Amino acid sequence: MVEPLELGRFISTCRKEKNLTQKQLGEELGVTDRAVSKWENGKSFPDISLIEPLCQILDISVGEFMLGKRIEPEHYQEETEKAWIASLDEPLLYKIQMIIYILGIAAVAVLQVPLFSHGPMCVNIICWAVWGALFFAAYYLDKKIPERKLRYSNPWIEGVFSVIYFLCYMLWFFLRKDEWRTLPMEEQMWLWVMIVGGLIVGGCVRVFLARKKRRSAV
Repeated sequence: MVEPLELGRFISTCRKEKNLTQKQLGEELGVTDRAVSKWENGKSFPDISLIEPLCQILDISVGEFMLGKRIEPEHYQEETEKAWIASLDEPLLYKIQMIIYILGIAAVAVLQVPLFSHGPMCVNIICWAVWGALFFAAYYLDKKIPERKLRYSNPWIEGVFSVIYFLCYMLWFFLRKDEWRTLPMEEQMWLWVMIVGGLIVGGCVRVFLARKKRRSAV
C-alpha cells in the first residue's frame, strides 16, 4: 500500500479535478469534511467500506487508489499486481511460500503414478493433467512474488524442501529394493554415494540461490 501522505495528495488531486470541495465529497460518502481533510493530509485512512464508493466518485480504479497514482491502460495489470503483492502482510506471505513448496511436492508425488504404475491409461492421463495444474500453480506463485525479500526469508527452508524434492524424484530407486539386492556391493555403495551426494549438493545449491535472491530482493 502507498504511504498515507502520498495517497492523501492523490485523493486531493482527484477531488479537485472533479471540482468537489472536501465538504461535498464528505457528504456523498456520509462523512465530515474534517475526515476528508485528514485523509488528504495523510493523518488517517478511509474506512475499507468507503474505498469503492470513493473510487467511483473520483473516477479512479481500486488499483489506482492502492498505488496512489494514475495507471496507464497498457500497464494496468502489471501495476495492480504490484499493488496487490505490496498489500500482503508477512504472515500471509509466509503461507504463500509454504503453499509453493507443498504444490511442488504434490506435483512430484503425482508424477510418480504414471511413471511407475501400470494402471489404466485414463488414470495416467488424469495424473498428468493434475501434475500440470499443480506445477503451473507453483510456477505462477513463484514468479509473482520474487521481488519480496520475505519470499526467500529463510534459505534453510529452501534447502530442506530441495532435499524433499530430490527424495521424491529418487523414489523409484527405493521402490526397486529387490533389484538392488542383486547388484554387487560395490555398485550398491556407489548408488548410495550418488544419492547422499545429490542430497547434499542439491540442498547447498538451493540455499546459495535462495540467499542470492534474498540479497537481490532487498
